[in-house]
Amino acid sequence: MDCLNQLDEEHRAVLVFFTMEDLSVQQIAQIANIPEGTVKSRLHYAREKMQQLLASKGVVYDRK
Repeated sequence: MDCLNQLDEEHRAVLVFFTMEDLSVQQIAQIANIPEGTVKSRLHYAREKMQQLLASKGVVYDRK
């Protein structure tokens, strides 16, 4: 949870909605009132940052 809190609020929200709440990109876009492309971009950067944060703690984060 510590790594999650280190993400920017915008990236954290998109990542939580997508992975934990199981919302679609379209649903997140509607909730956040942003374009779907922005959701995809934020999700991409949130995953990258999360991977870096977890790796710094010795945890392997594999999105496959």
